[in-house]
Amino acid sequence: MTMKKVAILTHDIGGGAFTSLGTALSRGFQELGINCEFVVLKATQAEKEQYPDINIVTLNTQRTAFSLLPTVRYLKQSKPDVIFPMPWYFNITAIWARYLSGIDSQIIIGEHNIISLETGIEHQDKLHLQSLPMLMRYTYPYGDGLIAVSQDTIADLVETIKVPPRIPMRVIFNPIDLDRVQQLAKKPTDHPWFLDSETPTIVTVARLAKQKQLDVLLRAFARVVKIQPARLLILGEGPLRSQLENLCYELQIEDCVAMPGYDRNPYRYMSACDVFVLASAWEGCPIALQEAMACGAAVVVNDAPGGSKDLIEYGKHGMMVAAGDSEALATGILQILSNSSLKQHYQNQARKRARDFQYLKIAQQYLDFSTTGLVRQEVLCR
Repeated sequence: MTMKKVAILTHDIGGGAFTSLGTALSRGFQELGINCEFVVLKATQAEKEQYPDINIVTLNTQRTAFSLLPTVRYLKQSKPDVIFPMPWYFNITAIWARYLSGIDSQIIIGEHNIISLETGIEHQDKLHLQSLPMLMRYTYPYGDGLIAVSQDTIADLVETIKVPPRIPMRVIFNPIDLDRVQQLAKKPTDHPWFLDSETPTIVTVARLAKQKQLDVLLRAFARVVKIQPARLLILGEGPLRSQLENLCYELQIEDCVAMPGYDRNPYRYMSACDVFVLASAWEGCPIALQEAMACGAAVVVNDAPGGSKDLIEYGKHGMMVAAGDSEALATGILQILSNSSLKQHYQNQARKRARDFQYLKIAQQYLDFSTTGLVRQEVLCR
Protein backbone atom coordinates (compact mmCIF):
# COMPACT_ATOMS: atom_id res chain seq x y z
CA MET A 1 0.00 0.00 0.00
CA THR A 2 1.30 3.46 -0.97
CA MET A 3 0.56 5.93 1.79
CA LYS A 4 0.62 9.68 1.18
CA LYS A 5 -1.85 11.12 3.66
CA VAL A 6 -3.09 10.01 7.07
CA ALA A 7 -5.59 11.54 9.48
CA ILE A 8 -5.84 11.35 13.24
CA LEU A 9 -9.39 11.80 14.55
CA THR A 10 -10.08 12.74 18.18
CA HIS A 11 -12.09 15.21 20.26
CA ASP A 12 -9.96 18.29 20.86
CA ILE A 13 -6.52 19.82 21.17
CA GLY A 14 -7.11 21.57 24.47
CA GLY A 15 -4.76 19.42 26.53
CA GLY A 16 -4.78 15.97 28.10
CA ALA A 17 -3.79 12.51 26.97
CA PHE A 18 -5.22 12.55 23.45
CA THR A 19 -3.78 15.96 22.70
CA SER A 20 -0.35 14.66 23.70
CA LEU A 21 -0.87 11.44 21.77
CA GLY A 22 -2.22 13.09 18.63
CA THR A 23 0.38 15.82 18.39
CA ALA A 24 3.24 13.38 18.99
CA LEU A 25 1.97 11.02 16.29
CA SER A 26 1.38 13.92 13.89
CA ARG A 27 4.97 15.10 14.26
CA GLY A 28 6.23 11.57 13.81
CA PHE A 29 4.25 10.97 10.62
CA GLN A 30 5.35 14.30 9.16
CA GLU A 31 9.01 13.67 9.96
CA LEU A 32 8.66 10.30 8.21
CA GLY A 33 7.43 12.07 5.09
CA ILE A 34 3.70 11.41 5.48
CA ASN A 35 1.18 14.25 5.20
CA CYS A 36 -0.87 14.17 8.42
CA GLU A 37 -4.04 16.02 9.36
CA PHE A 38 -5.01 16.21 13.03
CA VAL A 39 -8.82 16.29 12.90
CA VAL A 40 -10.71 17.52 15.98
CA LEU A 41 -14.27 18.54 16.74
CA LYS A 42 -13.40 22.17 17.38
CA ALA A 43 -10.29 24.21 18.13
CA THR A 44 -9.82 27.86 18.97
CA GLN A 45 -7.28 29.99 17.15
CA ALA A 46 -5.26 30.21 20.37
CA GLU A 47 -5.16 26.41 20.62
CA LYS A 48 -4.03 26.11 17.01
CA GLU A 49 -1.27 28.65 17.58
CA GLN A 50 0.18 26.45 20.33
CA TYR A 51 0.95 23.82 17.68
CA PRO A 52 2.18 25.75 14.61
CA ASP A 53 3.86 22.63 13.19
CA ILE A 54 0.67 20.54 13.29
CA ASN A 55 -1.89 20.60 10.48
CA ILE A 56 -5.08 20.93 12.55
CA VAL A 57 -8.45 20.46 10.84
CA THR A 58 -11.69 21.21 12.71
CA LEU A 59 -15.07 19.60 12.09
CA ASN A 60 -16.76 22.65 13.62
CA THR A 61 -19.04 20.69 15.91
CA GLN A 62 -19.27 20.77 19.68
CA ARG A 63 -20.04 17.15 20.56
CA THR A 64 -19.05 13.68 19.41
CA ALA A 65 -22.72 12.76 19.10
CA PHE A 66 -23.06 15.33 16.30
CA SER A 67 -19.78 14.51 14.53
CA LEU A 68 -20.89 11.77 12.09
CA LEU A 69 -21.99 13.98 9.18
CA PRO A 70 -19.07 16.44 9.59
CA THR A 71 -16.73 13.43 9.51
CA VAL A 72 -18.41 12.17 6.33
CA ARG A 73 -17.87 15.59 4.72
CA TYR A 74 -14.24 15.61 5.84
CA LEU A 75 -13.55 12.15 4.38
CA LYS A 76 -15.16 13.04 1.03
CA GLN A 77 -13.10 16.21 0.79
CA SER A 78 -9.72 15.09 2.17
CA LYS A 79 -9.66 11.37 1.22
CA PRO A 80 -6.85 10.24 3.59
CA ASP A 81 -5.26 6.90 2.81
CA VAL A 82 -5.49 5.87 6.48
CA ILE A 83 -7.45 7.31 9.37
CA PHE A 84 -6.45 6.67 12.98
CA PRO A 85 -9.48 7.43 15.19
CA MET A 86 -9.24 7.45 18.98
CA PRO A 87 -10.75 6.67 21.46
CA TRP A 88 -13.70 4.25 21.21
CA TYR A 89 -16.50 6.63 20.16
CA PHE A 90 -14.40 8.05 17.34
CA ASN A 91 -13.60 4.50 16.21
CA ILE A 92 -17.32 3.87 15.76
CA THR A 93 -17.87 7.26 14.11
CA ALA A 94 -15.02 6.73 11.64
CA ILE A 95 -16.27 3.32 10.53
CA TRP A 96 -19.79 4.61 9.93
CA ALA A 97 -18.48 7.76 8.23
CA ARG A 98 -16.39 5.70 5.81
CA TYR A 99 -19.44 3.61 4.91
CA LEU A 100 -21.61 6.69 4.33
CA SER A 101 -18.92 8.58 2.40
CA GLY A 102 -18.19 5.71 0.02
CA ILE A 103 -14.42 6.27 0.15
CA ASP A 104 -11.88 3.47 0.61
CA SER A 105 -9.66 4.88 3.38
CA GLN A 106 -8.33 2.29 5.80
CA ILE A 107 -9.60 2.59 9.36
CA ILE A 108 -7.06 1.59 12.02
CA ILE A 109 -8.97 1.57 15.29
CA GLY A 110 -7.17 2.91 18.35
CA GLU A 111 -8.11 1.40 21.71
CA HIS A 112 -6.64 3.07 24.77
CA ASN A 113 -8.32 1.70 27.87
CA ILE A 114 -9.87 -1.35 29.52
CA ILE A 115 -13.34 -0.74 28.16
CA SER A 116 -15.35 -3.11 30.35
CA LEU A 117 -13.94 -1.44 33.48
CA GLU A 118 -14.32 2.04 32.01
CA THR A 119 -18.04 1.55 31.34
CA GLY A 120 -18.75 -0.73 34.28
CA ILE A 121 -17.05 1.36 36.98
CA GLU A 122 -15.98 4.82 35.85
CA HIS A 123 -19.09 5.58 33.77
CA GLN A 124 -21.69 3.24 35.26
CA ASP A 125 -23.98 6.20 35.99
CA LYS A 126 -23.91 7.44 32.37
CA LEU A 127 -26.69 5.55 30.64
CA HIS A 128 -25.80 6.83 27.17
CA LEU A 129 -22.40 5.10 27.43
CA GLN A 130 -23.71 1.70 28.47
CA SER A 131 -24.54 0.79 24.87
CA LEU A 132 -21.00 1.46 23.64
CA PRO A 133 -19.63 -2.07 24.30
CA MET A 134 -22.44 -3.51 22.15
CA LEU A 135 -21.79 -0.94 19.41
CA MET A 136 -18.09 -1.81 19.52
CA ARG A 137 -18.87 -5.53 19.28
CA TYR A 138 -20.77 -5.11 16.03
CA THR A 139 -18.83 -2.18 14.54
CA TYR A 140 -15.13 -2.90 15.21
CA PRO A 141 -14.97 -5.95 12.90
CA TYR A 142 -15.52 -3.54 9.99
CA GLY A 143 -12.25 -1.79 10.73
CA ASP A 144 -9.08 -2.76 8.88
CA GLY A 145 -6.90 -3.19 11.94
CA LEU A 146 -6.71 -2.35 15.61
CA ILE A 147 -3.87 -0.82 17.61
CA ALA A 148 -4.18 -1.28 21.36
CA VAL A 149 -1.91 0.14 24.01
CA SER A 150 -1.62 -3.05 26.07
CA GLN A 151 -2.25 -6.76 25.75
CA ASP A 152 -4.85 -6.49 28.51
CA THR A 153 -6.75 -4.02 26.33
CA ILE A 154 -6.96 -6.55 23.49
CA ALA A 155 -7.89 -9.36 25.88
CA ASP A 156 -10.71 -7.23 27.30
CA LEU A 157 -12.08 -6.47 23.84
CA VAL A 158 -12.03 -10.08 22.69
CA GLU A 159 -12.86 -11.94 25.92
CA THR A 160 -15.16 -9.50 27.76
CA ILE A 161 -16.64 -7.16 25.14
CA LYS A 162 -16.77 -10.12 22.69
CA VAL A 163 -15.38 -8.22 19.71
CA PRO A 164 -14.75 -10.91 17.05
CA PRO A 165 -10.99 -10.95 16.35
CA ARG A 166 -11.45 -10.89 12.58
CA ILE A 167 -9.10 -7.95 11.99
CA PRO A 168 -5.35 -7.74 12.71
CA MET A 169 -4.59 -6.48 16.23
CA ARG A 170 -1.28 -5.24 17.60
CA VAL A 171 0.00 -3.70 20.83
CA ILE A 172 1.85 -0.39 20.34
CA PHE A 173 2.66 1.91 23.25
CA ASN A 174 1.69 5.57 23.29
CA PRO A 175 4.28 7.96 21.84
CA ILE A 176 5.88 10.81 23.75
CA ASP A 177 8.08 13.69 22.63
CA LEU A 178 11.17 13.04 24.75
CA ASP A 179 12.95 16.26 23.79
CA ARG A 180 9.91 18.43 24.56
CA VAL A 181 9.22 16.72 27.89
CA GLN A 182 12.83 16.94 29.00
CA GLN A 183 13.10 20.60 27.98
CA LEU A 184 9.95 21.52 29.89
CA ALA A 185 11.23 19.51 32.85
CA LYS A 186 14.07 22.02 33.19
CA LYS A 187 11.65 24.90 33.87
CA PRO A 188 11.70 26.11 37.49
CA THR A 189 9.02 24.91 39.87
CA ASP A 190 7.03 27.55 41.69
CA HIS A 191 5.87 25.30 44.52
CA PRO A 192 7.62 25.94 47.87
CA TRP A 193 7.88 22.24 48.68
CA PHE A 194 10.58 21.80 46.06
CA LEU A 195 12.75 24.45 47.68
CA ASP A 196 13.11 22.25 50.76
CA SER A 197 15.25 19.24 49.91
CA GLU A 198 15.07 17.88 53.45
CA THR A 199 11.48 16.64 53.14
CA PRO A 200 10.82 14.24 50.24
CA THR A 201 7.95 14.95 47.86
CA ILE A 202 5.81 12.32 46.18
CA VAL A 203 4.02 13.30 42.97
CA THR A 204 1.16 11.85 40.97
CA VAL A 205 -0.54 13.22 37.87
CA ALA A 206 -4.07 11.91 37.50
CA ARG A 207 -7.71 12.82 37.04
CA LEU A 208 -9.54 12.95 40.35
CA ALA A 209 -11.70 10.01 39.30
CA LYS A 210 -12.47 6.44 40.35
CA GLN A 211 -10.05 4.84 37.91
CA LYS A 212 -7.04 6.59 39.43
CA GLN A 213 -7.75 5.15 42.90
CA LEU A 214 -6.37 8.21 44.70
CA ASP A 215 -8.08 7.15 47.92
CA VAL A 216 -5.70 4.18 48.04
CA LEU A 217 -2.75 6.53 47.46
CA LEU A 218 -3.91 8.86 50.26
CA ARG A 219 -4.26 5.94 52.67
CA ALA A 220 -0.80 4.70 51.68
CA PHE A 221 0.63 8.19 52.15
CA ALA A 222 -0.94 8.38 55.61
CA ARG A 223 1.05 5.25 56.48
CA VAL A 224 4.22 6.75 55.04
CA VAL A 225 4.10 9.95 57.12
CA LYS A 226 3.69 7.95 60.31
CA ILE A 227 7.19 6.62 59.63
CA GLN A 228 8.93 9.58 58.03
CA PRO A 229 8.07 13.16 57.01
CA ALA A 230 6.92 13.49 53.40
CA ARG A 231 4.64 15.51 51.13
CA LEU A 232 2.23 14.48 48.39
CA LEU A 233 1.45 16.63 45.35
CA ILE A 234 -1.54 15.53 43.26
CA LEU A 235 -1.76 17.29 39.89
CA GLY A 236 -5.10 16.94 38.16
CA GLU A 237 -8.77 17.80 38.37
CA GLY A 238 -11.95 15.77 38.46
CA PRO A 239 -15.28 14.92 40.06
CA LEU A 240 -13.88 13.39 43.27
CA ARG A 241 -12.09 16.50 44.53
CA SER A 242 -14.37 17.12 47.53
CA GLN A 243 -14.33 13.43 48.53
CA LEU A 244 -10.54 13.30 48.39
CA GLU A 245 -10.20 16.55 50.35
CA ASN A 246 -12.50 15.15 53.02
CA LEU A 247 -10.42 11.97 53.15
CA CYS A 248 -7.29 14.07 53.73
CA TYR A 249 -8.93 15.61 56.78
CA GLU A 250 -10.15 12.23 57.98
CA LEU A 251 -6.62 10.83 57.73
CA GLN A 252 -5.16 14.04 59.25
CA ILE A 253 -2.77 14.58 56.34
CA GLU A 254 -4.29 17.79 54.96
CA ASP A 255 -1.19 19.84 55.82
CA CYS A 256 1.13 17.65 53.74
CA VAL A 257 -1.11 17.00 50.71
CA ALA A 258 -1.61 19.57 47.94
CA MET A 259 -4.09 19.32 45.06
CA PRO A 260 -3.50 22.47 42.99
CA GLY A 261 -5.37 21.12 39.93
CA TYR A 262 -4.31 20.68 36.31
CA ASP A 263 -0.85 21.95 35.36
CA ARG A 264 0.25 22.41 31.76
CA ASN A 265 3.82 21.59 32.72
CA PRO A 266 3.80 18.71 35.21
CA TYR A 267 7.23 17.62 33.97
CA ARG A 268 9.12 20.07 36.21
CA TYR A 269 7.51 18.36 39.21
CA MET A 270 8.09 14.87 37.81
CA SER A 271 11.81 15.56 37.40
CA ALA A 272 12.14 17.10 40.86
CA CYS A 273 10.10 14.56 42.87
CA ASP A 274 11.55 11.79 44.99
CA VAL A 275 8.94 9.25 43.86
CA PHE A 276 6.26 9.29 41.18
CA VAL A 277 3.26 7.08 41.98
CA LEU A 278 0.43 5.83 39.80
CA ALA A 279 -2.04 3.87 41.92
CA SER A 280 -4.73 3.33 39.26
CA ALA A 281 -7.20 0.46 39.48
CA TRP A 282 -6.67 -0.02 35.73
CA GLU A 283 -4.98 1.80 32.87
CA GLY A 284 -4.61 1.63 29.13
CA CYS A 285 -1.09 2.93 28.61
CA PRO A 286 -0.70 5.89 30.98
CA ILE A 287 1.05 8.77 29.27
CA ALA A 288 1.68 10.43 32.64
CA LEU A 289 3.72 7.40 33.69
CA GLN A 290 5.67 7.41 30.41
CA GLU A 291 6.40 11.12 30.80
CA ALA A 292 7.47 10.69 34.42
CA MET A 293 9.92 8.01 33.31
CA ALA A 294 11.22 10.34 30.59
CA CYS A 295 11.84 12.90 33.35
CA GLY A 296 13.93 10.34 35.23
CA ALA A 297 11.53 9.79 38.10
CA ALA A 298 11.68 6.68 40.26
CA VAL A 299 8.19 5.25 39.74
CA VAL A 300 5.87 3.01 41.73
CA VAL A 301 2.82 1.46 40.04
CA ASN A 302 0.09 -1.07 40.82
CA ASP A 303 0.00 -4.57 39.39
CA ALA A 304 -3.37 -3.68 37.88
CA PRO A 305 -5.05 -4.47 34.54
CA GLY A 306 -3.57 -2.51 31.64
CA GLY A 307 -0.26 -1.16 30.50
CA SER A 308 1.43 0.22 33.63
CA LYS A 309 3.16 -3.08 34.37
CA ASP A 310 4.14 -3.42 30.69
CA LEU A 311 5.80 0.00 30.67
CA ILE A 312 8.02 -0.90 33.62
CA GLU A 313 8.40 -4.50 32.40
CA TYR A 314 7.04 -5.97 35.61
CA GLY A 315 9.51 -4.28 37.93
CA LYS A 316 12.59 -3.85 35.74
CA HIS A 317 12.20 -0.10 35.21
CA GLY A 318 10.16 0.80 38.28
CA MET A 319 8.64 -0.74 41.39
CA MET A 320 5.44 -2.76 41.09
CA VAL A 321 3.22 -3.45 44.10
CA ALA A 322 -0.03 -5.31 44.69
CA ALA A 323 -3.06 -3.56 43.23
CA GLY A 324 -5.46 -1.79 45.57
CA ASP A 325 -3.30 -2.47 48.64
CA SER A 326 -2.46 0.73 50.53
CA GLU A 327 -0.06 -1.08 52.86
CA ALA A 328 1.92 -2.57 49.95
CA LEU A 329 1.96 0.82 48.22
CA ALA A 330 3.24 2.52 51.37
CA THR A 331 5.95 -0.12 51.74
CA GLY A 332 7.09 0.41 48.15
CA ILE A 333 7.23 4.18 48.55
CA LEU A 334 9.18 3.89 51.80
CA GLN A 335 11.69 1.49 50.23
CA ILE A 336 12.60 4.10 47.63
CA LEU A 337 12.59 7.03 50.05
CA SER A 338 14.89 5.20 52.47
CA ASN A 339 17.31 3.74 49.92
CA SER A 340 19.15 6.24 47.73
CA SER A 341 20.82 3.50 45.67
CA LEU A 342 17.47 1.93 44.86
CA LYS A 343 16.05 5.33 43.97
CA GLN A 344 18.99 6.04 41.65
CA HIS A 345 18.63 2.60 40.06
CA TYR A 346 14.98 3.17 39.19
CA GLN A 347 15.69 6.70 37.95
CA ASN A 348 18.32 5.37 35.55
CA GLN A 349 16.10 2.51 34.42
CA ALA A 350 13.19 4.88 33.81
CA ARG A 351 15.25 7.14 31.54
CA LYS A 352 16.53 4.12 29.62
CA ARG A 353 13.05 2.64 29.12
CA ALA A 354 11.58 6.00 28.03
CA ARG A 355 13.64 5.87 24.82
CA ASP A 356 11.32 3.08 23.63
CA PHE A 357 8.42 5.56 23.70
CA GLN A 358 10.03 8.17 21.42
CA TYR A 359 7.33 9.41 19.04
CA LEU A 360 9.33 8.75 15.85
CA LYS A 361 9.75 5.07 16.76
CA ILE A 362 6.06 4.73 17.63
CA ALA A 363 4.90 6.56 14.49
CA GLN A 364 7.00 4.15 12.40
CA GLN A 365 5.35 1.20 14.17
CA TYR A 366 1.92 2.66 13.30
CA LEU A 367 2.92 2.99 9.65
CA ASP A 368 4.45 -0.49 9.53
CA PHE A 369 1.26 -2.00 10.92
CA SER A 370 -0.85 -0.02 8.45
CA THR A 371 1.14 -1.33 5.48
CA THR A 372 3.09 -4.57 5.89
CA GLY A 373 0.99 -5.87 8.79
CA LEU A 374 -2.31 -5.55 6.95
CA VAL A 375 -0.92 -6.68 3.61
CA ARG A 376 0.46 -9.80 5.30
CA GLN A 377 -2.96 -10.48 6.83
CA GLU A 378 -4.61 -10.14 3.40
CA VAL A 379 -2.19 -12.67 1.92
CA LEU A 380 -2.79 -15.14 4.73
CA CYS A 381 -6.56 -14.86 4.29
CA ARG A 382 -6.54 -15.64 0.55
